[in-house]
Order: sequence, then structure tokens, then C-alpha cells
Amino acid sequence: MGRLPLAILSLLLLSACAGKGPVPDSKGSDGPIPLGRNAIGEECRAIPMEAAEGKAFALYCGEWEQASGSIAVTDLYDPLPEGPEARARQLAVEANRTAWAGSLAQKAICQSAQPLPGGTGLLTQCQLREGGWPYVGVTQVDGRRMVQADGIPAVADLLIAAPRLLEAKPVTGGADVAALLRAALGDDALRFGRGDLNAFERLSEVGRLSNSVEDYAGAEAAYRRALDIQAKALGADSPGAGDTLMALALEVSNQGRGPEADALFRRADALLQKSFDKAARARLGSYMAFHAANSGDARRALSLGRDSSAIRRAIVDDLEEQAGGGANRAVLGSLAAARGDLIHSLLLEATVSLRLQQYGLAEAATIEAANLFSRTRGLPPWWHARILGIQGLARAGKGDAAGGAALMSKAVASNKQLFGAGWPVASSMLELGRVYAQAGMDAEALAIYRDALSMLATLDTERGQLPLDRLFPFLDVLYRQGQSDEGQRATLHAEMFAALQMVREGVVGQTITRAAARFASSDPAVADLIRRQQDAVRNRDRLRIEAAAETAKPDAQRDKGHEADLLKQLEAATAQARGLEQQLQAAFPDYARLTKPAPVTATALSARLGEGQALVQFAFAASGSYGFVLTKAGIQAYPVTVTRANLQEKVGELRRSITPRAGVLPPFDLDLSHDLYVRLFGGAGEVLAGVKHLVLVPSAALSSLPPALLVRDKPVGRDYARAAWMVRDMALSVVPSVPAFLALNAAQVRPAAAKPFIGFAAPPFQGKEAGGLKALGEECRTDAPLDPALLRALAPLPETADEIRAIGGRLGAAPGDLITGPAVTKAAVRGAGLDQYRIVYFATHGLLPGELRCQAQPGLALAPPDAMPASAADDGLLTASDIALLRLNAELVVLSACNTAGGDARLGGEALSGLAESFFFAGAQSLLVSHWQVPSAPTVRLMTGLFAGGGDTAQALARAQRLLASDPATAHPFNWAAFTLVGAAPQSGQGV
Repeated sequence: MGRLPLAILSLLLLSACAGKGPVPDSKGSDGPIPLGRNAIGEECRAIPMEAAEGKAFALYCGEWEQASGSIAVTDLYDPLPEGPEARARQLAVEANRTAWAGSLAQKAICQSAQPLPGGTGLLTQCQLREGGWPYVGVTQVDGRRMVQADGIPAVADLLIAAPRLLEAKPVTGGADVAALLRAALGDDALRFGRGDLNAFERLSEVGRLSNSVEDYAGAEAAYRRALDIQAKALGADSPGAGDTLMALALEVSNQGRGPEADALFRRADALLQKSFDKAARARLGSYMAFHAANSGDARRALSLGRDSSAIRRAIVDDLEEQAGGGANRAVLGSLAAARGDLIHSLLLEATVSLRLQQYGLAEAATIEAANLFSRTRGLPPWWHARILGIQGLARAGKGDAAGGAALMSKAVASNKQLFGAGWPVASSMLELGRVYAQAGMDAEALAIYRDALSMLATLDTERGQLPLDRLFPFLDVLYRQGQSDEGQRATLHAEMFAALQMVREGVVGQTITRAAARFASSDPAVADLIRRQQDAVRNRDRLRIEAAAETAKPDAQRDKGHEADLLKQLEAATAQARGLEQQLQAAFPDYARLTKPAPVTATALSARLGEGQALVQFAFAASGSYGFVLTKAGIQAYPVTVTRANLQEKVGELRRSITPRAGVLPPFDLDLSHDLYVRLFGGAGEVLAGVKHLVLVPSAALSSLPPALLVRDKPVGRDYARAAWMVRDMALSVVPSVPAFLALNAAQVRPAAAKPFIGFAAPPFQGKEAGGLKALGEECRTDAPLDPALLRALAPLPETADEIRAIGGRLGAAPGDLITGPAVTKAAVRGAGLDQYRIVYFATHGLLPGELRCQAQPGLALAPPDAMPASAADDGLLTASDIALLRLNAELVVLSACNTAGGDARLGGEALSGLAESFFFAGAQSLLVSHWQVPSAPTVRLMTGLFAGGGDTAQALARAQRLLASDPATAHPFNWAAFTLVGAAPQSGQGV
């Protein structure tokens, strides 16, 4: 998972579902049989089902969406002996020979069965494999008839009474048995219903699916909500919560929050100590192995993974010995699940071995996994493709590119049969493309990459993260082709640029996803349509897999009628999903804009640029980087001589040279600034020579560095006032993404807002900044209100009140539009009628992801409420998703805040981009943001110059910055370079 090949992502968190399938449709001629009320007062019924042996029923209560139990009636193979001990032993043998026993073993982990009072049957205490929820099985005998029933504890009394209820036969000692069952399970286990379990299972599915597209923040949110359901239903110390906690810990780890993941893993470990699941420790070891891999400790990851495999292999060996001749179906069911768990561990071993370049170990692990898969019935059919894909990567790593590609091609074909056009298919195609590219098989690489990207562009489900590293080999191939074919060079460079627009990673993608979810939840109509569309897509994908599994069977085992029925259902489900997708796109284009921005071509972008204007975008990957410069004349791609890691180091050094220490400002490193400029823009050649306005689409650590402080010519000495700052030659602005640039330039001309200025400043913070941020770092907030005391502990910003008074006064703001102190609340922001103002000004602390634990989106700190609010809507943190719901008509939004654009070269600028996307979505035309807190005097002077200047905002800011940079008293970039213009439309020609 995080940073591991996507070819196995869908598998890794699905192993808990091995053997779990939908309840068959009722095909019996008899109607439902009333059973009475369960422990939470719902009326229950048994629905007849088809059965391979005897009779079978599904158990439903109330408005349950799924069965929460089953009842099976069969005849004993042999009569039971009379003695109670011998009778119990023989009954255990008989009970484990049925299909019911095999089904129970696949969906739940059970303790040894205990005799019921009077020798009438057996009681089995279990926990579901997914989530560890309590579950029970009951076997009872009446003469030669055996009735076996399972379900959640709330239906325990009905399970005991099943023989009587189904055939009006008396049950000896039923009351005593029910009392025993209640005593064994406890009252807490009897209180949850199938509705709780349904909600938990849906959230777990969302977590797995979010993980499979690398939307780790979405997965984290789903698992936290699932954990809340478990805690309310079963108590905070339920052993089953250990499973959910370890899944949550892994998603936190995937987002780079290692210490927090460590704490969650420790909590999971403590709960799993109480579980009777023998494989729990191995499962925890696997998840911690992924955590170690995320932390860069591949060798520890491999060690943990191999230990996990050893434990699981021992469990499999023990079960295979118990299985004997195969009569014990309970053991066979457990064996299938245990083999699935072992496959999980083996693929982990293989994946980490690939990272360590131990290709022989990786191939051996996949071969063992393939052998296990071929010997085990009932495992999900898509696992085979995962095994083939990883085996192909191992083979290619050993130098057999053709053999590896052949295996991976089989994986792609298998995924296409199962999933059609979907993320699992595109993911395996991208991996195959990488193998071709690294082997120098350029034609094959181009073909498979193009097919994969075409598929991704047409997906009808919301796509999560697509890291640049997955596509970088494609960029390399295209650039090589362009170097050898001058006639096609411009076309190939344009294709590189188009591929780059498919990348969606990091905080920006997470912020947009959360804003989209918040937008959807704010409108019941769009929320309902989205839910129906997603349900339709899931139903279509389920039918596709079922149909593919049926057609893959040998001819002797295929049911032609069932196959035809599945294909007919699949056709109808596909049409329904397509229709709902079209309806969603047409009815709610704003939601579509957030989740599926339209692809951008270099030609379309160049057409929006005027004379003297250029746009530059960078692609920083682990293995190399490219720059793209676009003008009205076209596009040029060029290699950039700095990798993502190198860039982070250099930006970090420059940031340190503009960070005061103990009140003293250090010297700024002009030579390093010039070196970075040459590395970034040197390959652009003469294209930038006549540019007067440069729009930058930054990424990685470059997002945390204002471009104005880069030095174009080699510096002489340390004379800041005469340095060749970029801003001396051109106006500069940045945009968070290319689609945002086009959307801002294509926006319809709106009537100017009637009022000039509204400002929010100086919330009533009372603490010291370092201590306040440290306290916030300990708080976990996922859609939950923030403790007001934590915001109150931030450092006060009293001078910002004077700032907005000075600037607002110059612009003619009314006194009531200068909002300060306790009045700067979320309610005040929402109720201010912001669409009436040309300039909206926030002067407060900006909070970045990572400064608030569990918070994966940036925000602005406002006045905290007096007491803990009922919901996050009324706390003091205005998040990016809150901002997306505002309605603005602002020519400019100013974020004059400490840390708004980030002091962390790794994270801050990405957070800014996510924040900017939300403001643009709300209707802002441009933002002015600070990368650090500037002293009040230079800030007021800069803002005065900005608002007094003519021309567009970018030109006005450049002039104001040049004035300060030319004055020896303020020439150090700390005083003037902090502010960056985000999103100004270059062709607007409008002053602020």
C-alpha cells in the first residue's frame, strides 16, 4: 500500500472477505416463515433458499438489507449414541460435515463447539472475519434431523428456537439454552443489529476502495467512522476493533504520519491480544510490515512480512493435516480463508523484495502464492491477476523483460475480463508500461500507456490519487522519441503535457476529494444521485465479475442459463450506471468539476496566452524531472536537473535563509537561489527571453517557495538591492493546476461586486504560537468539532487588526466591514454576504495538514466558540471544504496569515494549492497569500503599493515588490517576497 506497486493494492485489504459472498436469491416455492422478534424488537422471518442438501433459509429481521444469519436442515449421516459424552463427540463430527459448517468457517472464526444442556446440541461462539463482530452458531438434533443456525447475537433466541419455529416441533430445554447463550455472549453483544453491521461493512468497503485508488485520506475517514460504530455497538475495548484499528493505522501511515500510526498499531495490538483468532498476530505483522515499508525501512518490512508468512504457513499446514479426507467442511472452510491470508503475506514479501531488488525471492514468493491459489476454491478470481502481475515484475527485474511482460499481459487480460474498463485494469497496464519502458521497448510502452490513460480518462467512478512516479517512464519514452524525431517533437511534448494533467497526488488531491464530498453532502438532491450512481456502478462491477467467473469455468461445470441471465443483468446494469453518470454530469456540473476535471491540451492552453505571457509547469519525480514552458507559439519540454528529493533539500536550505533565528535575520543565499533558477529554467532556453508575465504551476517542494526570490543572473557579492531577482524582469503568479488556470480565464464576466473590502483579523488567541501548534498536533479531528481551547492557545496577532484598518481605510471600507477579535467566527464568515465584496481579506493563522492530527486539508484559524460546539460547522477552523461552500464574487482574496502558504518545504505549498482550489471553486478570481509572516511595516507598505498600482494585479504586485527590493532597508527577500499571487487571469487587464 502506500508507495507500493498499485498492482496489488486492491488485494491487500480484501483478504478478510475471502469466502464471503452475497446471500443467494430465494428460489423456493414456500413463502417467508415468521420467527418472532429478536433482542432489539425487530420482527424476523426465514426466507427459503435453494440448497445442495436438505433445506436452507436466510434469516432477515426488520428492514435489514442483508441476511444476518442462516438456517440449514439436514439428516444425520449416522444415528447418535446414547451416552452424553459420546453423543457430543459424534454430533461435533456430524455438524462439521455439512455445507453450513463450511460456509460458517469461511465467514467467521470460531472457538470449539460446546455441548448444550441436555445433550440436545452444540453452541459455537465466533467472530466475523471482517471486523471481529460477535457471531454464534447453534447445532440441534431431533431424532435423525439436524438443524444448524448462525447469526448475530441479537437473533440468538431465535436460533435456539429454529427447530420449533420451522416445523412446529418442541425444543427440549430451550429456555436453559437461551440463558446459557446470553450469559456467554454478554448484554453488549445482544444490543447491536444488522443495521450497525451494514453500516460498518459499507464503510469498510469504502475504506478498501479508497485505498485501492490511493485516496488514503478518504480511507482513513471511512475507517474512523467504522471504528465509531464498533465502539458504540460493542464498547471501546472490543477485540474486533483491533482489526479496524490496524486498517486505520495503515492509512495514517500511508499519509506519512508515522508516530501516529505507531500509536494506533499499539492500540490494535492490545485489543488483538484478547482475540481468539490465531491469525490475528500474523495479520498485524503484515500491516506493520507495510508501515515499515512506508517509513523507508524495507529490510524490517521484509522481516515482518516473512514472519507473518511463517505463522500463516503453520496455520495452513495444521488445517491441511486436520482436513484429512475432506469430510470436515468446517476445516475446509477455515483452510480456504487461511490460504488466502498466506497469499496476502507472500505477496507482501514479493513486493518488498522487489524494492530491495531481490528478484529471486520475489519470484519464489509469487510462485508459492500461485500454487496456493490453484489449490483453493472460492477465492476471488481477480487474485490470480494480482499474482501474475507481481510475478511478472519479478521476472522483469531478473532481466527477462519479455517473460515478465508476458506474465503481466496475462494479468491485464484477466483484469479486463473481470473489470472491463476500470482502475484495476488501468493500474496493471501502467505497471506493464513501466516494464516495457525500462527494457527499452518503446513502441510497446507507448501503446500500453496510451491505452491505460485513455481508460482512466473515461472512468465513470471517482478517481483518487495517481502519483507522478507511475507515469514518469511514459514521459521518458515520449521525450526520447521527440529527440530522435524533430518533426514529431512538438506533438510528443504536447502528449507529455497531457499525460501530466492526469496526475493527482498529495494534499491537493485529498483536499479536492474532501471538498467534493462536502459539496455533495450539502445538497440532498446531488447526494442522492451520487449514491444511486455509485450503487449502480458497484452492482455492474459485481455482475461483471460473476459473469466472468461463470464463463471461465470448464464447459462441464458451466450453467448456460445462469450465464445468459447474468449477461442480461450486466447489460442492464451497465446502461443504468452510464445513464446515472450522464445525469450527474448534466445536473451538477460543479461536482463534476471537482471530481473529474476535463482534460487539458497544450493547444487549448496556448490559445489562452497572450503576447509576452508564458506558463511553466514542472514534473518532479523520484528518478528525474521535466519542465514544460508554453507560450502562444506552442510548447517545449525539457529535462530539469533536480529530482524531487534534491528539490526538497534546496528549497529547505533557501527557506532557512529567510527564517529569523532569535530575532536575527540570517544572510540570504544568493548563489543557491541562482543555482536553483538555472536548474529549473535553464532548459527553457530563449523561450523566456521576452516574457513579461510568467504563470507558474508549482509542485512538490517548489510550492513552498515564492518564485520572486529566484535569481536569474550569477550574483556578485551579497548586494540584495542589485540582485537579478526574477520579479525585476517579469510579473509572476502561480496557479494550483492547469484546469484551474483555464477555468479562471474562461470564467464569464460578472458584474463587479458593489462593496470594496471586507476584512477579518486578530481572532482572540491567547497563547504562544509554538505551544499552541504543539497542542493542536495532538488533536485528532475528522469531521468532528475542534476543541476551542486548542485554537485559543495560538499566538495572538493584534497587529493584524491595524493592518486591515489601514488597507480597508485606503479602499473605502465601511467600519462594519472591518471584523476583528471575537467577532471573527465561522458564522460571521458564512453570514457576511461575501459575494458583495471585491476584496476579501483574512489576517490570521493558517493551519496545514500535519499541524492538526487527522486533518488532511488546510484551513484558517478563526475565533473559537466559548464552549465545545455540537459539530464542526460551528467550531473555529475554516477548512478548505468549508471554503468550497462559500459564495464569492471577489477579484482578490488576501490570506495575510502566518504560515498560510507554509514554512515546510515538504507540505506547506501543496496545502496552499488545495486551499486555492477551494477559493476558486467558491468564486474567487485570485488569491494573495503569504509564505511567512512579514513584519507589519513592510506588509502595509507592500499592500499600499499593490492597491495603488494600475494594470492587472500581477503587474501591480511586481511593482510593489520591486520598490521594496530596491530599497537597501527592505531589500532582503524576507521583507518583500513572502506574498505570491495565485490565479490572477493574465489577460484580464483589470486593476484591483
